[in-house]
Amino acid sequence: MGTHGSKHARTENFSNVAEDPRESGHAICVFHRKYTLPHTVSLHMMEKLWSWTGDNFTIKDRTTGAPFFKLSGDALSVRRHKSLRDVDGTVVARMEEPDSVARCQQVMTPSKTHLFDIVLRVAQCKYVLECTFGDCESGATHSLGMVGDWLSRKLIVTCNGIPIAKIWRPAGLPMDQYYVDISPQVDVALIVLVCVALEEAAEPKLTSEHSFNT
Repeated sequence: MGTHGSKHARTENFSNVAEDPRESGHAICVFHRKYTLPHTVSLHMMEKLWSWTGDNFTIKDRTTGAPFFKLSGDALSVRRHKSLRDVDGTVVARMEEPDSVARCQQVMTPSKTHLFDIVLRVAQCKYVLECTFGDCESGATHSLGMVGDWLSRKLIVTCNGIPIAKIWRPAGLPMDQYYVDISPQVDVALIVLVCVALEEAAEPKLTSEHSFNT
């Protein structure tokens, strides 16, 4: 499954992807160079983001426990407005759902200028990821896809058909948690937003207005 059918995108070798899935020496930079690191990043994520409160919204390194980002927003608003902040409190990006498009998340700058969409389609009872975005440094256009099963948290995120991240849940980890391994020189914030979009696509939509503390 996925939007690209290259031999790289069809791989199911999840153990190899954990090492370094990216096969190109070029960085993928969407928001800022400081979010593209020279080494593999492994994050500890939680399912059902909007059901948690306080520190559980903080996205951390799974090995060191160091914080990377914090997700905040209007949990039950119609458009589910969200903000992703880095460890310095700087807003990296904003995200919301358009009224007319199901399973779509619009990604915007802090000033709410539209950047790109993350869309999840259902094909043959599986999610298909569609996302095209521009690199803020090179100006190149990239397309994301995915291979695997989101519901079991076992999938690979690809960029132009090349694996760049792995989502997985090892034996013994609680069912409401999972890990994300991100290749060197790949914008970590981008992959976090993809995970948020996948999580949102699997959640029932609520229309009552409610805000939680940011």
